[in-house]
Amino acid sequence: MRHDSALKVAESLVEYFRPACMRIEIAGSVRRGKPEVKDIEIVAIPALSPPPPPKLEFGKPPPVVYRTLLDMMVVQMASIGDIHIMKNGDRYKQIYLKYAGICLDLFLVLPPAQWGVQMVIRTGPADFSHWLVTRKSKGGGLPDDAIVEDGVVGNRIRNEKGFAREGEIPMSEEIDFLKFCGLGWIEPKDRVARWGR
Repeated sequence: MRHDSALKVAESLVEYFRPACMRIEIAGSVRRGKPEVKDIEIVAIPALSPPPPPKLEFGKPPPVVYRTLLDMMVVQMASIGDIHIMKNGDRYKQIYLKYAGICLDLFLVLPPAQWGVQMVIRTGPADFSHWLVTRKSKGGGLPDDAIVEDGVVGNRIRNEKGFAREGEIPMSEEIDFLKFCGLGWIEPKDRVARWGR
């Protein structure tokens, strides 16, 4: 799909889902301004308060209770035939948008994941994201004493199983993660991996 068309679809989805989210933004190739877009990626922090419970009706099966308003909105879109839900997890939803002929990857930032880390990784491109979460001693951009796990940056410690994350280093915005890796702000369209030797 051409970028201008994909951007319109992505913007309409962001506005549609906004009432169900604390924060929501376009990521991926649409954000990077690629001329041809294969899928739409959106990162969101869903509002965690559940929607009002549905009313029980005598003689009818109990209605579905949704964890979040966002979950309810996605299922409602599917029930009217606008979309096909391919994956419907708590942190990742893959949805085929029948009306637009393109897939939506919806990444949900839930604790312990942090917005800044997820936005950088989900904006990509993939090689930049892999480089940024790879330790500097392995040619990547991440300080050697850190680890990225479950969308969180923490201290890298050795345990009986190898290495694990200890604690959380706050990364509420993209710039926090980029600065932590020794970078300044990089426009999404200019993000490239800088593999070391």
